[in-house]
Amino acid sequence: MKYKLEVAMSNLKTLSVSVASAIENQIIEGVLKPGDQVPSEQELIETYNVSRSTLREAIKSLVSKGTLEIRRGKGTFVCQLPGMTEDPLGLNFMGIDNLDPYLYEARIIFEPEICSLSAQRATDAEIKILQKLSDSIDELDKQLQGEETDETIIKKLYEKDKAFHIMICRTCQNPVLERLMPIIIQSISLSYNPSTFKNRLTKKPRQSTHNKICKAIASHDKDQARALMYQHLYNSIN
Repeated sequence: MKYKLEVAMSNLKTLSVSVASAIENQIIEGVLKPGDQVPSEQELIETYNVSRSTLREAIKSLVSKGTLEIRRGKGTFVCQLPGMTEDPLGLNFMGIDNLDPYLYEARIIFEPEICSLSAQRATDAEIKILQKLSDSIDELDKQLQGEETDETIIKKLYEKDKAFHIMICRTCQNPVLERLMPIIIQSISLSYNPSTFKNRLTKKPRQSTHNKICKAIASHDKDQARALMYQHLYNSIN
């Protein structure tokens, strides 16, 4: 299917903007979904009837906006959350040495209610994913009890914990919250420190609350899910 781009062919910049807009529309309309591989360069050139340089300019702009990502040796893909950059709120440029307390404070406001919604709306398939993440967290958590801890294990645990919370956001089936909360959660990555994260883990009770949260969601107990998430986050900063 060819698309007619209503711009002057001589205007490379305007034409590349139109191509980028056309690709974005494909994503908005669901033709291209998050995680999908974008058609090859040659296919896109033929589809939009543009030059290689025009197409590359369009792709470059979409990559800079966080809509597409280029994976070396694999191709170009739609980002999981199209349009979101690593730090869209500019939190890393606020000049505050330690944002963690403020980020966790924001999470305590939002995440317990998100967890409550998840308990009401999560599908069986989503709950299975949450349970797998919870099991992985518990397994890695046990490995931290050794005298010598591999920093790689700490990093893996950190990433699994982050994925668990982001997955809960996805299961609440609210498209606004699904985009808002990962921004806050991902922002914690900007100040990630293995030692700080490990100290936070050793201060909390050894029994992980992730599995309890998962069970509350699986049993569709919205009040218990809310209370457990609040306690989980509160313990993380106190």
